[in-house]
Amino acid sequence: MRDTAVALTAAGIDNVRLEARLLLAKASGLSVEALIAHGPESAPPPVVAALRSLTARRVQREPMAYILGEREFWGLPFKVTPAVLVPRPDSETLIEAALTLLADRHRAWRLLDLGVGSGCLLLTLLKELPQANGVGLEASHDALAVARRNAVSLGVTSRATLVQGDWRQAGWEDRLGGPFDLVVSNPPYIETAAISGLMPEVSRYEPRAALDGGPDGLDAYRTISLAGCRLVTPGGHLLMEVGQGQATEVAGIFAAAGLSPRPPWKDLGGVERVVGARH
Repeated sequence: MRDTAVALTAAGIDNVRLEARLLLAKASGLSVEALIAHGPESAPPPVVAALRSLTARRVQREPMAYILGEREFWGLPFKVTPAVLVPRPDSETLIEAALTLLADRHRAWRLLDLGVGSGCLLLTLLKELPQANGVGLEASHDALAVARRNAVSLGVTSRATLVQGDWRQAGWEDRLGGPFDLVVSNPPYIETAAISGLMPEVSRYEPRAALDGGPDGLDAYRTISLAGCRLVTPGGHLLMEVGQGQATEVAGIFAAAGLSPRPPWKDLGGVERVVGARH
């Protein structure tokens, strides 16, 4: 573990002791707690070889979530692959906002997640709202496969309908069975020219389609908002994650589409992270 931490430090990675411990746990098949109990023992050669292989991937700045194959979100385990965006703590702000708006946890709400990815938004809401049903739209076949695996592991397959489709194609909203009480999305919102300057874990490895929001980062908001009044039931809500500094412009896009924007929700860093609107 010490050798791994040295290699990670040389690659410019932070939190090296934590990451080294996680990589050794993955290589050995032991929990972090079991590693502590077995700390004085010599690592078997197969474990050493596996750890070196995993470390080589991380040194190339491959995201830890892809190496481990899993990422926690809202206290739930989500399987992840390079086909999906890695779930981030900032996105939990959207879950908080949704649960504030849908205060009756036992009502049969109808939910829609646009760009479902790993399923972290839709499936978390279905876990929190036991009578709700949801639809997830995703353009990537491989990403849908990940979301379906997560729906099974979280026990919500009977209430989740996952559909392949692309909001950039005409008529995309007609096959979703709307309107819905709540529509959520974490769309691509990075400006095209800015992607190459992101951290290597993001720019090299995460799916570009989940990052690229067009020249000004706002293409998806314009497209989705135009369908908002057909997708959201009267009195229902649209909630979308936004990038830093985008909240005011996105609220304006919603208003121009006939929706009523709400004050944004801030993430733990104080960034206006989620913009909502009511139909």
